[in-house]
Amino acid sequence: MKRMKLENCGPGCDCAKPSGNKKAKAAVCLIVLLAIGGIFAYKAQIAKQIPPAITETAFAALVTQEVSEQKPVVPTTDQQEPVVKTVEEKKIMGELLDSLDSLNKVAVNQDAVFVFIPAKGNDTINKQTMDAIASAEKKIKSTGVSLGLYTLQSGSPDHANIAAQLPLPGMLVLSKGRGIAGVPAEITETKLLQAYVASSRAGGCGPSGCGPGGCS
Repeated sequence: MKRMKLENCGPGCDCAKPSGNKKAKAAVCLIVLLAIGGIFAYKAQIAKQIPPAITETAFAALVTQEVSEQKPVVPTTDQQEPVVKTVEEKKIMGELLDSLDSLNKVAVNQDAVFVFIPAKGNDTINKQTMDAIASAEKKIKSTGVSLGLYTLQSGSPDHANIAAQLPLPGMLVLSKGRGIAGVPAEITETKLLQAYVASSRAGGCGPSGCGPGGCS
């Protein structure tokens, strides 16, 4: 059979030649396809390694979130406690006086008075001092003596004169028709009782015992 095919093939025909050209072309095509596939695979691998681009809006939102998270949270109860405590401990003692001379009117029916002399710009008195005053007042009144409580305003003209002689805050104890004694700085029950005894034993101090004149 092979011989008959060779005899039927005319001159100039390539019937008997091997199909080497086809194999070469197929090999070239295969190489090209492999090269193209390698390029696509390389691009895909590179694309996976590059992170996605962050837009300006995303960055601004991130910054805003970080700022909001950094705001400290301060409990309101801790800030309110000192304010409430201060209001409870500071009080005004008795009636406010514009001058010591006014005692001759407001204390006309009293045997003795305690006059609190506050520091400049602060007419209040703390709880510890107030407790000492209340205790001394109770003991003096138990003897049948009528006692009044007053505070000389720090803006009073008499305030500067007293401050020059008595460390403030202090207390003046006056007994009507007798005398006056001072309690400087730290005011205690014992000091107030001693000042009352001293003022009640002293000589005359002014027309009615409560004026500032002649009481030094």
